[in-house]
Amino acid sequence: MNRAKPLRIIIIACLLFALLSLNVSAAIPQERPGAFAMVIDVPIRVVGLGLALIGSAFFVVALPFALTSGSTGDAWDVLVVEPFEFTFTRPLGKFEEWKSP
Repeated sequence: MNRAKPLRIIIIACLLFALLSLNVSAAIPQERPGAFAMVIDVPIRVVGLGLALIGSAFFVVALPFALTSGSTGDAWDVLVVEPFEFTFTRPLGKFEEWKSP
């Protein structure tokens, strides 16, 4: 029972920070993409999903070379993270400024 109380406090703090971060991002006015941009984005996301899977396969193939050269992090970012961010975390219809800082 002693471990339950700190765990509850941590969970409540995490939920509080998550709610606060949602309010901060919602306060920033953003331009709304047009209907055509949203419609054309659906097939682009399907292609993006395919490219993300292909990039993951290339990462597995390139992993021994990346390990020997010390560039595993760069290969991971370029071949896996960026395609998945482009496909899943980018707002619908937004094609610019989708990379996380």
